[in-house]
Amino acid sequence: MKLLVGTDIESIDRFKKIVDFKTKLLKSIFFENEINYALNKVNSSQSLTGIWCAKESVVKSFSKFSQVAITDVEIICSKGSAPSVIIHNLKIKKINYDISISISHTKEFATAIAVLLIQD
Repeated sequence: MKLLVGTDIESIDRFKKIVDFKTKLLKSIFFENEINYALNKVNSSQSLTGIWCAKESVVKSFSKFSQVAITDVEIICSKGSAPSVIIHNLKIKKINYDISISISHTKEFATAIAVLLIQD
């Protein structure tokens, strides 16, 4: 059994500029449901930054085990439950893993942590 951790922190202002001016870029780095979830929030920049941090933390948690592209990591957020992760196109098909993530933000920063448990 292996336990791996990834974390990330980002400035919300950075993502506000992407939301306001670079819609095409948004669609290339986020899944449609991630964008829709964030755009339905009061502060979409905070939500997108948190989702980005979660994606980055998942990539980092896998980094010593397998290469995962940020564009293959989908964060599923729904009201009343913890966010979850779907990894599309995982290179290693026969892998037994469980991953938990947590996302937090303030007015200025968002952060996330991913804890990856790989069963041998």
